Amino acid sequence: MTVLYEDEYIVCDDDAITIHWYYFPIGSKRIPYNSIHSVQEESVGFWNGAGRVWGMGLSPEWFHLDWKRPSKTKSIIIDDGNWVKSIITPEEHDIVLQILQQKVHR
Repeated sequence: MTVLYEDEYIVCDDDAITIHWYYFPIGSKRIPYNSIHSVQEESVGFWNGAGRVWGMGLSPEWFHLDWKRPSKTKSIIIDDGNWVKSIITPEEHDIVLQILQQKVHR
């Protein structure tokens, strides 16, 4: 398994993305690229996640733990077919978005 990207919370390898500190109290979520329906880039602001450090807001979207999210400006929404979509805020947003766009063939 070759690691394409890694930071404190996100690991992208050849086959999947792993989101650390996804489940409470601790737990990772691994999403194979072939199960991802779409990825979408979104701005992070007051009404859409800047204050959400971990968990679900008003919409069916789950934010992994990220203490630095209030200072970030972009997020990536991952739709893997589940009702709740995963939202990630990697340290190197553009690199992770590019990896996901290349690996998701839909």
